[in-house]
Amino acid sequence: MQRAVIYARYSPGPNQTEQSIEGQVRECTKYAELHDLRIVGTYIDRKISGKTDNRREFQRMIDDSEKHIFDVIILYHTDRFARNRYDSAIYKHKLKENGVELRYATTDIPKGPEGIILESIMEGWAEYYSAELSRKIKRGMRESALKCHSTGAGRCLGYRTAEDKSLVIEPEGAKAVQTVFDMYIKGKSHADICRYLNDCGFRTAQGKLFNKNSVTHIIRNKRYIGVYTYDDITIEDGIPAIISKDTFHLAQLEAARRKTAKRPKEPKAEYLLSGKAFCGHCQKPLVGVSGTGKSGNKWYYYYCQESRAKRGCTKRPVKRDWLEREVVERTVAEILQPEVIQHIAKKCYDLQMEYRQDNSDVLFYELKLKDVRKAIKNTMRAIESGVKTKTLPARLRELENEEEALEAELAIAKASDFVITTDQIEFLLTQFAEPWECESEEEYHRRIIKCFVHKVFLFDDKLLIYYNVSRDGKTREQSEAELLEEALGEGFDKRSSGSTKTI
Repeated sequence: MQRAVIYARYSPGPNQTEQSIEGQVRECTKYAELHDLRIVGTYIDRKISGKTDNRREFQRMIDDSEKHIFDVIILYHTDRFARNRYDSAIYKHKLKENGVELRYATTDIPKGPEGIILESIMEGWAEYYSAELSRKIKRGMRESALKCHSTGAGRCLGYRTAEDKSLVIEPEGAKAVQTVFDMYIKGKSHADICRYLNDCGFRTAQGKLFNKNSVTHIIRNKRYIGVYTYDDITIEDGIPAIISKDTFHLAQLEAARRKTAKRPKEPKAEYLLSGKAFCGHCQKPLVGVSGTGKSGNKWYYYYCQESRAKRGCTKRPVKRDWLEREVVERTVAEILQPEVIQHIAKKCYDLQMEYRQDNSDVLFYELKLKDVRKAIKNTMRAIESGVKTKTLPARLRELENEEEALEAELAIAKASDFVITTDQIEFLLTQFAEPWECESEEEYHRRIIKCFVHKVFLFDDKLLIYYNVSRDGKTREQSEAELLEEALGEGFDKRSSGSTKTI
């Protein structure tokens, strides 16, 4: 029996409550029972958006995956993991390296070619929904920002929101801010400042103890000199200042003095085809190798393990950027064509319908809710008619609590019944045809490779690509050698400069 953990999360907002967590955990537990999984732990993040990876329990779960204490993570839906495709790709890769599998309680995505594409589409749908909702909310917030009013985006120490939504100074918090600037300019360390503030009983805007990050955030915040900022809106003297501009300037000079000259750590090179690229001669995985030339320039290659270790294979290394770009360009040319997109959309839709959960739960909870609301109406009618008993008010409270619980259950049941239509899938697939606005080349390549590319075989003079698109709708698990043998057996031309295949 595999060991599993549950990850549950709900976003900030008035309609998000603890009942959301309870519903997610219940559905995940039910899924575990049906699939013979043993629950060994639960990770829960409350009032945190899926658009960020700054989630304490999420990060703890990722760290724990390295300890190999569980084999499977169960989530209520794909958007509980992340609503940001970059984060999703990075952390799923980490989990895969640690041998951990992701499962979804309400979206049973099967293994196989179209299952991979379907998961990418659902992640894209969640991100699209999140972005669309964000745009609608921002329109209202922008109007508030133009008036220098609170946008509700988190409290700032030293200010409070007045009844007309304007920001006014909160004396105790303002004193803490002034103390931070004064001690910082005098050369006191972050630790000394935090210790003094905490000992004096000061607390952050969230009511917590001060830490080093709290001090850094305060020192950098131009709001304390009266500058109101929101998105691309900046209004000088838009709000009351807590410190003078001279004081703020001195603090920035002190921050510059403290900044070390240590060279920032160079980010680790990423190889997008890692785990997907194989040597066409010996079928061993291609690994990423980097180095620095005599001129000081960095170079990045994909190298055959056997060739590099001089164990008989003569495959030459290839430049990372060339191979990834070649794979992406061929994928766009071969896969992102109208007839292929229609084929994939139908396959993905059929998969959803095949694995769709029985919808009887919706009807069950609707009928139960109807009965409870009828009972509430009858109880209210009895109270209004003058019937005096001690049990009626208690019964009314009991019914109202039951109504609230059933509404949550119904919402979960309806969410389980969500299906992305073929038109919606086609629309989302067309979004892969070219990079989005402000999307880097690397991000675009990552998106294409993650969604569509199954495996790549590289020879010295040709390229063989297998895609996550099946011809017959059957899921086939084949080894690298079997895939290559099949391709060569079907007349794959070794003289050709490139070739593509579906699996």
